[in-house]
Formats: sequence, C-alpha cells, structure tokens
Amino acid sequence: MILIQHSLSSESVLLSDQVATVAEAIGHLARALATRLGVEPEMIERAVLEREASRTTAFANGAAIPHCRLPGLDRFAAALMILRRPVRWDNDGHTVDTVLMLAGPSGEVSSHLRILANGSQLLDSRGLRAVLKRSPDAESAWRLIEAAEQAIEERRSREGVLRELHRDQGSAEQADHLAEVASRFNW
Repeated sequence: MILIQHSLSSESVLLSDQVATVAEAIGHLARALATRLGVEPEMIERAVLEREASRTTAFANGAAIPHCRLPGLDRFAAALMILRRPVRWDNDGHTVDTVLMLAGPSGEVSSHLRILANGSQLLDSRGLRAVLKRSPDAESAWRLIEAAEQAIEERRSREGVLRELHRDQGSAEQADHLAEVASRFNW
C-alpha cells in the first residue's frame, strides 16, 4: 500500500515566505516532485495547472491538494509547501497556506485515492495544521506528517472506513483526532 509517508521526504517539504502566486507555488512543488520522480518539472506543472483550471483543489480551510496522474510514472511522489503568507488560490476566493501536491502513475487509481483521502484528513485537521505551520524546519514538518498519517492508518484499521466517515460527521472538535498527535510536537 502506498501512503504519503512513502512518497514524501524532508527534501520535498518546502517552508516559504517568498511565494506570492498559485503558479509560483505549483512551480516550486513541481520541481520538487520532478526531482523525486526523475522527470521534467514542466510535465507535472502543466498537468497540475490543467487540473486546477478545470476544478480547484483548494479547501475552504486554507489547504489545497493539487494532484495529477501521468503515463510513464512508475511511482508516487508528494511535496508539501507551508506558506508563511497565504496565497489566493482560485477564483472562488480561497486563500491557501498549506499545499500538498501529488503526482503518480495513471494506472494506480486506488493508491491515488488512498493518498488523497489521507491528505484530506491530514490537512483538514486544524490542530495538525496549526502545529505544522509552526514547524521550525522541513524535517520536523515531515516527521509530523509521518506520525499523523500513521494515526490515520491505525484508526482506519481499527474502525474501518465507514465508521471513520460516520464518526467524522460530528463537530470539528470531535472529528479532529489528529490534534492529539500534533500536540506531541513541541517547537
């Protein structure tokens, strides 16, 4: 099973206070993914920008998960950008300060969906994102993502997907089971 923690490394975590536009953010992330995948960054950047043009990947909570699946890729890669200053992401007015970008093989739909589901849970956690935004460095941010995704997988294995979805229908505080994981990271 492919997870974010297998596709992300501290080298592909970017902490930035310099990025001012979506295109700039996607460009930096595409270069990080291209390095991991051994492909040209323009291929990833073009696919992600086309996907964003058809439908935004931004959430109302200030996170985005731009993604693409491409022929010729043999594995997944993930890159994370934590923006110290939020960027206006789309025409719907979403501003984003946390971006998880994914690229993977076109034939790996189930793995792609699993990674997207985990990414959505990670970035939907207010507690986790608050701590993530205070990360002192890329290694610390990566360790937090790794621990939080492990908690997601343990919960999924214990409770099953349907129970997980039903339980998270409650209040945001009740559903934010990752805040406890994030609280162990003091920086």
